[in-house]
Amino acid sequence: MDGAALRPTDWIEQLGAGWRWWLDTLASFVPRPIHDALSGGEDAIVITVQPAELVVARRAGAYEGVIARIPRDEFAARTLRLSVPHRTGIAAWFADPVVLELPAEEALTRPLRLPRGAARNLGPILKHEVVRQSPIDAQSIYYDYRVVERDAEGVDVALRIIRREPVDALLQLCREAGVAVSAVVFEGDMQLADNTFPTDPAATRRLRRAPKVVPMLFGLLLLLLAGLVLSIYLRGEAAASDLQNQVDAARGGAMAVAALQQKINIASKQAAFLAQQKRNPPTAAVLAGLARLLPDGSWLYEIEMNGSEVRLHGFSNQAASLIALFDASSAFADAQFRSPLMQGPSPNLQRFDLSMRLRKPQT
Repeated sequence: MDGAALRPTDWIEQLGAGWRWWLDTLASFVPRPIHDALSGGEDAIVITVQPAELVVARRAGAYEGVIARIPRDEFAARTLRLSVPHRTGIAAWFADPVVLELPAEEALTRPLRLPRGAARNLGPILKHEVVRQSPIDAQSIYYDYRVVERDAEGVDVALRIIRREPVDALLQLCREAGVAVSAVVFEGDMQLADNTFPTDPAATRRLRRAPKVVPMLFGLLLLLLAGLVLSIYLRGEAAASDLQNQVDAARGGAMAVAALQQKINIASKQAAFLAQQKRNPPTAAVLAGLARLLPDGSWLYEIEMNGSEVRLHGFSNQAASLIALFDASSAFADAQFRSPLMQGPSPNLQRFDLSMRLRKPQT
């Protein structure tokens, strides 16, 4: 059957089964000691009905400690009140559930085979089926049932029937003693089953919710851990973003400082050059002499001075006459081209590489 053909009740049943599977899966991840500490395991105060006496005991897993043994002829509300631990207020939510355990031989067991579709409405169906199965009037009995097995053809159900009168007497005595009975079970079978016993509604709800507490708490813990990890991640992202902004600002400041330092270095070199020229008057004189001798239409792009040798690189529209100009001066001698004249950036310009020697001043 595909999903489109499922009826609403089928969907509800599948969702309920999925929810139970999820809770069971979460519970399986919880270590057993923590599981038992939170849920109480199978801890309970059990009032066991025996032929000669009633035994009040506390069961914790496989351990059982007897609290009181009350003979049948002394069994009364007062003795029961003194034998069963009482808690009130919030403490009642953490108290062990009280379970009334009936003799197994007093129950009439009926195995039933029902159609597979009956599983969706098992309670109402058994309410009518018990009339046929019970040897006494249905108004005079209580019953419980549980699903034993399901298969493709049907559902196997175990139905147990017990006379109402003795159960009512015991439950009434518990109510008079102020004891809230959470469940009624049969000897040798502490598993809860769907039933019609008139137990205390609030106590029954707490008992049925107990197995779900651990997976729900574990799921809540996982959500809290996920929230914590997410908050740490977001805080880390914010801190990283803030740090990146600071790094970018520092980088921008460093670049501005580097640019300013470069300007300072250039200015320092220029100042040092000027200072050196002031301390070296002959260099200034050489430059002044070159400026006077170079004809119009000539300029230099590099000057080299090595002792008494001066080398000029530049352009001129009268490059061929430069040797005669410098040799005729009183400041320079032995002028010569170090390389042939070459065409400059325009037709009437020539690039020259000229060297000369400084004349020694006459004394």
